[in-house]
Amino acid sequence: MPVVSVGDMSQQFISMRNSGAIKTELARLSNSLSSGQIDDVTAAMNGDTVRLSGLNYTLAQLDGYGQAATETKQILSNIQSVLGQVDALRQQSSAQLLLVNDESTVAQVDEAARSGRQTFDVMVATLNKQVADRSLLGGSAVSNAPLATAEVMLSDIEFAIGGATTFLAIETVVNTWFDDPAGGFATVGYAGDTGPLVERRISETSTVSIDARADNPAVVATLKSAAMAALADRLPDMDQGVRSEMLQAAGEGLFAASSGLVAMQARVGSAEMIVETTQTEMTARASVLGAERNDLVLADPFETASQLQSVQLQLETHFTVTARLSQLSLLRYI
Repeated sequence: MPVVSVGDMSQQFISMRNSGAIKTELARLSNSLSSGQIDDVTAAMNGDTVRLSGLNYTLAQLDGYGQAATETKQILSNIQSVLGQVDALRQQSSAQLLLVNDESTVAQVDEAARSGRQTFDVMVATLNKQVADRSLLGGSAVSNAPLATAEVMLSDIEFAIGGATTFLAIETVVNTWFDDPAGGFATVGYAGDTGPLVERRISETSTVSIDARADNPAVVATLKSAAMAALADRLPDMDQGVRSEMLQAAGEGLFAASSGLVAMQARVGSAEMIVETTQTEMTARASVLGAERNDLVLADPFETASQLQSVQLQLETHFTVTARLSQLSLLRYI
């Protein structure tokens, strides 16, 4: 029977090849045990990665929508905060202005007018608030403030008042300035977007509309009454009785504007609830899909550790056998 022998060089090559294969397997198992994931997912799934690709795609989509929902929620929260501050200013100023009556002293009228002017200034600045260099109440026009400054608006109204000296004439001018769609507030006061409401997609099937803008009728009504009080401060030479009427009308107007602002805040609150509900649903879905993905790519730590120990023993045995073979010599048997 013929005997096939393996030369020393061939034996060394085979030994090195086997050693390399065992070390490669040892490294693969070590990586899997360290990372917790199968080192070669494609091989583990026999090349059928369609399901895994679909899960990864859906999870990436959910992550993107999740970021959009979080950003939308922050925007709505900031808008709600601004509207809350404006409503607080409205309530405080209304309470003070409603104390003015025909028997109020000059000092009391002056103080109420001065406070009204400050309220209008702060109210406009609050509505012009920006977060991360983005305006909140200008619709899709986020790069610029939605309102002109308080000084610009009051100066334009004062110019329109001209030589009017009666309360009725002044009230007519103020109403026209704020209500005329072709002038006044529409062209000088408001600088935001006037197009369709902003629609923000927060999931594959859900969107929310943000209708909170500085040209909203509720905001305009509030600004109109606040401006009336501020004008009483800018027209100190006006008849005392006229200024008193202006302040009283401003107080009544601010009081009446409450319902509009509350309704506006309620709509923003509803949008916030939609976002929160959608976020909860997407989080739950992502959790389920993430568990499915983990079943495909995560390595069983106990099984991996067992395999690692087995391969480690195999490598040690290989080294032992190689060492013994290297010690074989014809001289030992002569």
